[in-house]
Amino acid sequence: MFNTISLYSIALFLHIVGALGLFVALGLEWASLLFLRRAATVEQAREWLQLFTSLRRLYSLSWLAILIPGFYMAATAWRATAWVPTALGAVVLLAVLGATLTGRRMGTIGQSVAAESGPISSTLRQRLDDPLLWASLRLRTAIALGIVFLMTVKPDLLGSLLTIGVAGVFGFAFSLPVLGRGREKEQAKQAGDSL
Repeated sequence: MFNTISLYSIALFLHIVGALGLFVALGLEWASLLFLRRAATVEQAREWLQLFTSLRRLYSLSWLAILIPGFYMAATAWRATAWVPTALGAVVLLAVLGATLTGRRMGTIGQSVAAESGPISSTLRQRLDDPLLWASLRLRTAIALGIVFLMTVKPDLLGSLLTIGVAGVFGFAFSLPVLGRGREKEQAKQAGDSL
């Protein structure tokens, strides 16, 4: 039975496990952002921030499990397919969005949480309520689902680009309500400051 297991099958298994890990990490990031937003004290925020910090390891392991077997499969079985470079480009986009929109903001939140104690200050509350954290997560989730579609359907170049484009549009549209609430809060704060 084990003689029929190929290196490709093992690579595919690891690739799928990596994809599952990625979606677990996205789900845990969703939960940690939700509970960070609800935290009433810095100590509560610190607990949820620890979960968020540990997600870096899960994201890293997931990306390794996705990319290393993915490169092997692309080199051995999917050389001349258009969806592979499109998916790889989308993976790079996910990393850039995560680092620029989420990573920097969470680093600033981590510094604030380390420096404060007691009830959450208005500055820290504003950082915890940053709508770009939610927009980033929603956009990355939509793009990740687009990548899964590419891996499943394996479309041509136009279909691949349309898939990631549509995923990006849906992710952005899914983020609009959060971004709108963020603007409303900012306008209300500015109106209150001017009084």
